[in-house]
Amino acid sequence: MLTQREKIVLHEVVRRYIDTAAPVSSALIARKSCLGMSPATIRNTLASLEQKGYIYQPHTSAGRVPKTRGYRTYVDNLMKKARLSGEERESILESIRKSVDEVGDILKAVTHLLSHLSHQLGVMVSPRVEEGRFERLELINLTSDKLLMIISIQSGFVKTITLEAPALVSRDKLTLVSQILNERLYGRKISQIRQKFPEIVRDLYNEESGLISMLVRRADRLFHFDADSELYYMGAHYIMQQPDFTDPETVSSVVEMLETRKIVVHLMEDDQSEPLSIKIGEEIREQKMKHCSIISARYRIGGVSGVLGVIGPTRINYSKMVSLVDFTARALTDAHGKN
Repeated sequence: MLTQREKIVLHEVVRRYIDTAAPVSSALIARKSCLGMSPATIRNTLASLEQKGYIYQPHTSAGRVPKTRGYRTYVDNLMKKARLSGEERESILESIRKSVDEVGDILKAVTHLLSHLSHQLGVMVSPRVEEGRFERLELINLTSDKLLMIISIQSGFVKTITLEAPALVSRDKLTLVSQILNERLYGRKISQIRQKFPEIVRDLYNEESGLISMLVRRADRLFHFDADSELYYMGAHYIMQQPDFTDPETVSSVVEMLETRKIVVHLMEDDQSEPLSIKIGEEIREQKMKHCSIISARYRIGGVSGVLGVIGPTRINYSKMVSLVDFTARALTDAHGKN
């Protein structure tokens, strides 16, 4: 447990280190703050915080730097959430309003915006399409022996497949089969349709055109969407400009992580049971990210959810980033979250 005095001094250390990236001395705190404490009292308090594992001294003559435990206490108990400016809020809303056509365009636009407003790495993990719900399909004649099948998911994803037709099928017959399938499949999860399609259309196996039988044989491929989420990120140059990443080994670790997309997706989605998640330094289950923090939140597009956020140094401006990530996730869900 921290005393009230220790909490006040820890708040000053974290806040000033975030602002300057330089170890914070007792003299600086005494000179710049209105705490009503003498330099000697501040020194004693810093020594106590160091002994308890909240801060450390890089070398004997230096000031103090927060440790993961110090950042965590600051974020959970001491930090005041910043308020986004009206211009920032409007930029987010406008960017989301403009990107209404394709899910991929929406994710790219929001990733760019997160990076631009945070001056950190903006990251988005796409929804898992197999958890989306079926909206409709269309069957279209391409040639006498080829069909085009278009499957739309309520979240906005679309899949097109070219099929070899069992025989020349009239337009009216294609329309009728499409109508029957749309009635039976609407609102079901794609993963469920893939597993149970033969059962769903069992009574139609003898349909005269042979279309249903053909679709049953190929259902596993037709209703297969990539189970892995896609990763969008932008702004690597921002974090490379941070004084925290001047060490070549640290930079190399971050770049290597970005190239291993599946690991980044896992880190973003890991323990995302709460609407907003903050993972700091050693709390991240990846050694290469020990100098970083991840602030992320869930969003929804249609009936499926993904994760968005920012990645930066452990010295990241948590107060501002929490507000940015939270507002962006809520705005995106409000605009595109309904089926």
